[in-house]
Amino acid sequence: SSTMQLPPREAVVSTQSTGEMALLRRYGPNVSEQLLGQLVRAFGELRAMSDSGTFLYPYSTRELVNIVKHLQAYPEDGVTAALCNVLDFEQQDGDIWDTIVSIFHKNGVPFGAKPVTDIAQR
Repeated sequence: SSTMQLPPREAVVSTQSTGEMALLRRYGPNVSEQLLGQLVRAFGELRAMSDSGTFLYPYSTRELVNIVKHLQAYPEDGVTAALCNVLDFEQQDGDIWDTIVSIFHKNGVPFGAKPVTDIAQR
């Protein structure tokens, strides 16, 4: 009898990221590949923090898809508005919000500290 060997965690994360990228491209064909990758990496970090108990909320692909759908439908809103639309409840806790914003910044996502700050001015 043979025992099943699980792949290393990095391989699982990489496979999940690849699958998420393919899914997000379907929902956001006009959203840049670079931004999609940045969002996937940031959400990967949020999930890791949730897994470790730092955050109680388990950030899922559903939130990521909703962000990309918002960016696809309302590109003029910008990234901050799309993120705030989905992560709005997190703003209640300043420390958690600051951590979330810093994770997005670290991954290259231009996320303002306050809602709706990067909407294009006309």
